[in-house]
Amino acid sequence: MASHNVRTGAAESPQKRRVPVLDGLRGLCAVAVLVYHVAYTAGVSNHFADPRDNLWGYLTEGMGVFLPPFFVLSGLMLYRPFARRTVTAEGAAPRVAPFYWRRFVRIVPAFWALVLASILLLDYDKIDGVWFFLRPLLMIHFFTRAEWITGIEPTWTVPTEMLFYLALPVIAWVIHKFAVRGTTPAQRARRMFVPLVALVLIGMAWTAYCFLPSMTADVWYLSFWPFGYVGYFAGGMALAVMLSYAEVAPRQPALFRWAAKWPMGFWLVALIAYLANVPHPFGEPGMGDWGALTQQMVLHTLFFVFSMCVVIPLVAPGAHSKTMDLVLANRPMAFLGRISYGIYLWHVFFIHVVLHNGSMFGKSAVNSGMLRGTVGFAEMVSLVLLGTLVTALASHYVIEEPLNKKLRGLFDRRSKGRKDEVSASGPKGPEDGSPSSSEQGVLTSV
Repeated sequence: MASHNVRTGAAESPQKRRVPVLDGLRGLCAVAVLVYHVAYTAGVSNHFADPRDNLWGYLTEGMGVFLPPFFVLSGLMLYRPFARRTVTAEGAAPRVAPFYWRRFVRIVPAFWALVLASILLLDYDKIDGVWFFLRPLLMIHFFTRAEWITGIEPTWTVPTEMLFYLALPVIAWVIHKFAVRGTTPAQRARRMFVPLVALVLIGMAWTAYCFLPSMTADVWYLSFWPFGYVGYFAGGMALAVMLSYAEVAPRQPALFRWAAKWPMGFWLVALIAYLANVPHPFGEPGMGDWGALTQQMVLHTLFFVFSMCVVIPLVAPGAHSKTMDLVLANRPMAFLGRISYGIYLWHVFFIHVVLHNGSMFGKSAVNSGMLRGTVGFAEMVSLVLLGTLVTALASHYVIEEPLNKKLRGLFDRRSKGRKDEVSASGPKGPEDGSPSSSEQGVLTSV
């Protein structure tokens, strides 16, 4: 959900072309998630408890695949400077304090604005003490069994992202210590994949555990914990390793060569994964049987395949597709990408507003599923999209962008001060305290 610039590090894949494409992907995914939730609430998507046996119903139900690409992009963007340091065995690691501050400022203030609006406008009658505010503000609302706060239901991804941010420097340090024993960039890159594969397996193992028949009572509680999604971040981190290796390797990795030769082939695989996600031949996840577990693991795998195949041809050096540029690099889609975090945060809030569901309408909010089908799809998607876009614009220009600029200016001044000190005392390497190129990449990546 966070918006970043990207450096591919390859002459044939310049930064200027990459940024609008990736912003466009964020915009596409954010709008698809909005449509996914609107279609369910409007009663047009197929749902096992309320089936809609038509093409549109199945296609909208399958749009859940558009969420994990956000995690893949986060893993790719944020691990990139760490990966470059390990692959090249040069420079210092990005400083942790600026990294944490930038991540905090990037997602927390806008999230807090949503939390306060949701509580005060939709759940005001349910306030039973200060803990009602603190749970979501501290991002522990999905780690407790208390009733979900109306309007912030999809924000389980926010603590998931935040925990990844907190853990990333530690994970990067562990990977570095393990991989730096390699004597060449190729050896170090190969060693870096070992812990990343382990993270993918951890994500699959947690998902399998949550959907065991014996876990039926807890499945929709534990399955929103971050552990099940770590594999998507790891997938993005693996791409960061490959991109860093591609900068110093005499030949591009085979995966990138394939992406450069057949970029649309990867999107074809992603399309197949999306379509395969629509039917549930083995069972319905969460229903407490082995068929349901099997189906969930199939979906987990399809989500991973879809996310990776969508992203790879957009970041592979030398890969280019006029179709991808047409779909993603146009100005409207790229702009939606820049405000995609606000779109993701606010769209469910406006679903409740359209449903007149909440204390601001003089009644206690109920689960939106209880109101499924009471407002038509066309009316709901129009109103939700309008309210969401206006609020996302305000969030971007009033909260997100000003705070980012202020923090960037603060760190730029500190970095300039350190450079002046280094110049006055003589040349020093990154290990002597001057900011490394990878650290500078973090400070300018948002």
